[in-house]
Amino acid sequence: MEVTNNTQRKAIPRSLQFQRMERIVKAMQHPTAGVPVRSQKLFLTTVPNAFTGADLTEWITEKLNVKDSTEALHLASLLCYYGYFFHITTNGAVQIKDDNELFRFQAPYYWVSTNWTTGNIEYAIYLLKRTLRNRQKHGLEEHEIRALDDLKKRLIHQWDFVTMQAEAQFRVLKDRKKTDKTIIDSQERAFWRVMRPSPDEAQPMKRDEVLKRRLEYLQQALTNRVRTKLSQTHQSLCACFELFSDYDPFLGHCLPSNPWLTSDTVRWELTQPLVENPTQLRVRRWSFNCKELLSDPTGVREFMKFCEADFSTESLNFYLHVQALRNCPLSQIKQNAELVYREHLAPNAPQEVNINDTIRTKIIKQLDNPNREIFFEAEKHIIELIKKNSYSRFLQSELYRNLLQNASNPLPKKQGIFHFVKDTYFRTSESSSDDEYDSDDSARKVDNVPHKSQPLVGTLVNTAAVATAVVAATSASIQALGNEGKRLSIRNQSGTK
Repeated sequence: MEVTNNTQRKAIPRSLQFQRMERIVKAMQHPTAGVPVRSQKLFLTTVPNAFTGADLTEWITEKLNVKDSTEALHLASLLCYYGYFFHITTNGAVQIKDDNELFRFQAPYYWVSTNWTTGNIEYAIYLLKRTLRNRQKHGLEEHEIRALDDLKKRLIHQWDFVTMQAEAQFRVLKDRKKTDKTIIDSQERAFWRVMRPSPDEAQPMKRDEVLKRRLEYLQQALTNRVRTKLSQTHQSLCACFELFSDYDPFLGHCLPSNPWLTSDTVRWELTQPLVENPTQLRVRRWSFNCKELLSDPTGVREFMKFCEADFSTESLNFYLHVQALRNCPLSQIKQNAELVYREHLAPNAPQEVNINDTIRTKIIKQLDNPNREIFFEAEKHIIELIKKNSYSRFLQSELYRNLLQNASNPLPKKQGIFHFVKDTYFRTSESSSDDEYDSDDSARKVDNVPHKSQPLVGTLVNTAAVATAVVAATSASIQALGNEGKRLSIRNQSGTK
């Protein structure tokens, strides 16, 4: 078996997801703030460095701010499925429960991100070694028996070597303690469950279903394909850049001042999600498209005021409820989906929206087992209706004109010529000493000693004095250059005579 290095690890598919999971697992293994790991009793033996499912669930709920216990158990089961910790007593189990079942962390050497390239010989040695042990505890499953028979046919010329290695590892394992045997066996099963999963786990859908979905996607992509000329694409990109250039603080203007370069925090206050008086740039951005309006909480608030005056809040409320469904905990998805259906899609609903029967029928079929995207097609249809009706009337309404007229327009703050010099700059007696800059050790000593000296009054730097000194020095240098030029001209005239 071979393991990739750090540079090759970045090219692994889903490497970013593995990094996120590993950050959580490393936080779990923290000696003080992690999951409490201690020696646990298991029948007549003691398992070192183990933890229970209840400890794991409690840590996820507290440290990761997961309010729902069902979602915490789901996250723990996913981490166990990818082999970051394994069950000690129940071999092959990945479902975490809030009980006293024992688990251990998998060694980082066997994590998925190391991208193990496992060969058939190592897997055959592992399966054959299990056949030499007690069949009642370590017997092979059906898919493992089929895999072993297939490996015998493929490795017929190397089967003597496989048998010799399996017997040697079995003899070494036989001399170990009972606790070590249990831990090593659980660790190996967790590793091979990830590297060589069962066909049911590796292929949740049949191959025909996967190909059918792929063909449907490609056919839909071909029918809905929009073909445009390269020149038109270039013009649209340039127009989009010119439209949004004023809203990029790095490319355009950053009013009233750039908070990345100055200590002025007014821009952060003006760009908060909810403000009482938005700026003109912000209000003008709502007119670009409906997406910009719905993505701004202040814009949604003003748009809701218009819809209430226009008696057309059904579509906007449906959109907001769908967004809340996407961000709710896992245990509340079914409850919120039924609430959205009763409020907007059921017959004689209090805020019924206008969708066709095809979309309504698909949603009704999925209500028994809903997901976060159950109202995706209905949401697209409602957004199109909002664009054509409420959004266009909102841009032409008096409310939007008043917002645009009364919006604040912060002016840029003009900086002085010598803006880099601060008027409140003091130098202390200790900072002016030469010993402070001799070495890093002396600097640390000075930091540890409390400052007893007071600031010197005469060391205040005046900006006007600095400006006067610079102007005087500049005029003196110009006058000196003029005198030198006169001398050279006199010498040249005398030489010519």
